[in-house]
Amino acid sequence: MEEDKPSASENKMTRELSLQLDTKVNRLSSEQDYFECCIYRVSKRVQSVHWQAYSPLLISIGPLHRNENKRQVMENEKLRYYKTFIERFGMDKEKIRDIMSSIQNQEGRLRDCYSEEFKLTKKSDFIEMVLLDAVFIIEFMREYSNNDEGPNRFEPRTILDIREDLILLENQLPFFIIQKIYDKYNRARQDPTAIPFFDLVTSHSKNYRFLKNVENNRSVKKSRHFTDLLRNFMLNGIRQPNGASQPNGSSNPIMLRHSAVKLRAAGVKFEVAEDEDECLLNITFKKGVLKIPRLEVDYHFERAVRNIMALEQCLYQNEAYVCSYIKFMDHLIDSAEDVGLLVGKKIITHRLGNDAAVSVMINKLCENINDPYTYYDDICKMMNDHYDSPFNRMKATLELVYFAHVWRGTGTVAAAILLMLTLIQTITSVKSLF
Repeated sequence: MEEDKPSASENKMTRELSLQLDTKVNRLSSEQDYFECCIYRVSKRVQSVHWQAYSPLLISIGPLHRNENKRQVMENEKLRYYKTFIERFGMDKEKIRDIMSSIQNQEGRLRDCYSEEFKLTKKSDFIEMVLLDAVFIIEFMREYSNNDEGPNRFEPRTILDIREDLILLENQLPFFIIQKIYDKYNRARQDPTAIPFFDLVTSHSKNYRFLKNVENNRSVKKSRHFTDLLRNFMLNGIRQPNGASQPNGSSNPIMLRHSAVKLRAAGVKFEVAEDEDECLLNITFKKGVLKIPRLEVDYHFERAVRNIMALEQCLYQNEAYVCSYIKFMDHLIDSAEDVGLLVGKKIITHRLGNDAAVSVMINKLCENINDPYTYYDDICKMMNDHYDSPFNRMKATLELVYFAHVWRGTGTVAAAILLMLTLIQTITSVKSLF
């Protein structure tokens, strides 16, 4: 039986579809970096532990939290910033239209940055959202990145809340469009002394104390948005622990089996890394000494780290270094006593009121987080082996119980001498009887 031949209209449709797919494939291969999804909705499983950590308090940026009623007040602030933006530097209608055209030309690229479709179907609504959000970010950073100098548009508490909102994974606008608008804005001002865009965002990020050494390095300039930027800052200067090889996926990663207090009872010594700018993740274990860079924990730490971990779960599943670091600290800390030990060694400093609050926070950070491997496999294995050695535990018991300090050590030696003299006297007495 002869197969049915396609009609002329069907041929036309298939040719058009083939051409459409070829165009998309060519665009993908030529501009693959531009069309990489990097802004995600945090999964319900992860949000279930602490959903407030992923939802903006005051201001929505981008489409995922747009038009939520509780943040409508800040939409008026965006308009006020926009008014200041165009008035202060004489941004006439032609220059504004130029910026709008740039946004319109990047619409496909921008939409591809988000993990889900959003409802802004009108080009005008989309352009308005991107323009107002980008202008707000530029003006806010310009005013408040340098020790909160500038006009007091917001109260200090509000400034802190906005800063936290700007680093949430679901609340992002890609850097490439903000930088494009910022560069056009500086050219319109004809200001050769204007601060480069990434210097501006670096200055903004210095408000997070746990980042330590904030540098405008190569990885920072590749950051896709604020959440990605904070992660790159945390990884600045990262080294493979104890010369380990690059981590690979594993169905059975090696985990640390014992907490800090138990490890101390087996003779492990804890020291803070000497270099104040040491990468937070550069943990080493050599000759029974565990060295950990200082971790500063405050009330902003949990929200920032949770969003970085959520980003790693979506975009960096095979390079989830921050998740691995938090998992290691989670195993090291089981109770307030473990935190107290690390605080005493100056490995942890915190402002949470008590050590128990730090312990609870660290222990909850890894709930519902996937862990396909651990960055600290080799260190965990060495520390587990160290604990399993009876000699190490016996030696540690002698040091901690009988030689904890000079007076106890002196007393121990004196008691041992007395015991030996008593034993000699007893033996002598027994001999005299026979």
